Amino acid sequence: MNAVEFVHTMVSEMHRAMIEDVKVLNQEQLAWKPAPNTNPIGFLFWHEIRTEDNMIHGLQGKPSIWESEKWYEKLGMDAAAQGTGFQEPDVDKAAALPLPEVMAYVERVTTSIEDYIKTLDDAGLDRAPNPERPRWTVGMMLRNFVIAHGWWHLGEIKYLKGMQGMPAAR
Repeated sequence: MNAVEFVHTMVSEMHRAMIEDVKVLNQEQLAWKPAPNTNPIGFLFWHEIRTEDNMIHGLQGKPSIWESEKWYEKLGMDAAAQGTGFQEPDVDKAAALPLPEVMAYVERVTTSIEDYIKTLDDAGLDRAPNPERPRWTVGMMLRNFVIAHGWWHLGEIKYLKGMQGMPAAR
């Protein structure tokens, strides 16, 4: 297995696990919070995919799927919304998005990301798209903003499911 195959495996498995964990939830479970000013599952799921969308399409010099396909209009959100720096009403709004529509967006983004990763080679992982940030290589960005960020939020989703009394997958 080379580095690109490893990255692809990590990303596709994270996507699969996150979708499996979330697709069975109802709107109440998606919006549930253990305390005020905490992030519910629905928000975490949307935010993770939205971040990946921005990151991967930015690496390719393309607009995000959120922008190019006007998902922000379909979901009644701001075009620039990503979740970073949201106040509680914004978090709650993202958590309340209808799951079937969010899943359609997720499918578009995850397929696009996995297709992009398949086009890379090991040298492509070392490419620095922005000459002003030579340490920000494609590989570093995939590692930090897709893989690490994704598994981190998946852990939060699993923990929040447990707090709601849902058993962990065995």
